[in-house]
Amino acid sequence: MISAEKIEQWVEEVQQRPASAELIIRFIANRLRDLSARNEELLAENIALMTEKRVEEYEQRIAHLEYQLEVLKRQLSGDLALHTAEAAAEKQPALTSVLVYNSLGKVLRLEIDRSDTQEPIQIAHLQGNLEYQEHPIRLLATPSTEELLYFFTSGRIAVGPVDAIPVIQPTDGPSWQATPSPEEPLAGEKLVCILPISRLTVADYFVQASRRGFVKKIGTNMAQSILANRYLGSGVKQPPDEAYELLLCGKQALLVLLSSQGFMASVDVAQLPFSVVEALRLETYDYIMAALIAAPDRSLVVMTQTGKIVHRDTQSLDATPPQKKKGMALYSPSRRAAGVRVVGAAAVNEQDRAISLHSDGSLFLHSVRTITRGGAIEPHGSVLAFIAGDF
Repeated sequence: MISAEKIEQWVEEVQQRPASAELIIRFIANRLRDLSARNEELLAENIALMTEKRVEEYEQRIAHLEYQLEVLKRQLSGDLALHTAEAAAEKQPALTSVLVYNSLGKVLRLEIDRSDTQEPIQIAHLQGNLEYQEHPIRLLATPSTEELLYFFTSGRIAVGPVDAIPVIQPTDGPSWQATPSPEEPLAGEKLVCILPISRLTVADYFVQASRRGFVKKIGTNMAQSILANRYLGSGVKQPPDEAYELLLCGKQALLVLLSSQGFMASVDVAQLPFSVVEALRLETYDYIMAALIAAPDRSLVVMTQTGKIVHRDTQSLDATPPQKKKGMALYSPSRRAAGVRVVGAAAVNEQDRAISLHSDGSLFLHSVRTITRGGAIEPHGSVLAFIAGDF
């Protein structure tokens, strides 16, 4: 505010030096303009409060924060008030859920004890035909306390906890045909992927990757609106391309794309635009098979349907801006001509474990150290899907 003493000083200044009057008047006019603009802002806010629009906005923000807090509490083993010495003594083993799912929305859930250092050879044996290529099967391993985001080709999303999906006992010989759909796709859409989102608050971007090698990022500051509206956007330019992968990452992340034919491109997420851009130029018959976030302390393991792996050091990957390029070939043209195809990839270290799904229905747990040193796993028919990480 302008005090009475300040006004008296200006009057004396104008009387003594009339030339300064213009400068003082200009200063007062600018100050009055700022006060008028602020008054308009306060008036608009008062109107919003009186019409309950601002109240509704605050309520939505509070609900979003409460939802994030609940997800984090669940991830950290629930209510802290229950962490007494007695509860700790009865604490159950930390479990990892292995999800087997496809684009029809079928999700089969198994649990493994991640505190067990042993390496059981076979987790389960699924019954039924798993090789229907129109709806390929995918894998996800995540803590059983996680919150999941279901992403559909239409751009629609749904959220729900892992423990809302019933656990199937591996000894039951689970039937793939009888697998339930916790989030049923609507008419004309398919389930793209399932993403754990408990660490949403510490991520900077959602990153979308399409089947044809197009990518896009969305700031996680939009998460409140995205979750409230249950819509993220398809992330594609035009059919027949469709969304394939959704990731969470930081500002300095490196995105790696791998195609079925064995071509790879790395993209600097910081240089990735918020609009859809082509990051990997693919042949007509080729498509993206894996998209992941690389890390300096992890290496890249790529699995083929023959059980052979390609092992690369992520430090050798160049962080480049997205551009229309064919990418680097992971294996020779002769192997490509022989029908070798990529079925999955992951950024790993030697202490991690891996899971592979085979065409005969067998689901295997592996040590990353073992498969990287051996260079292959034994395929039971052919490998349909592969994941690896800190299970």
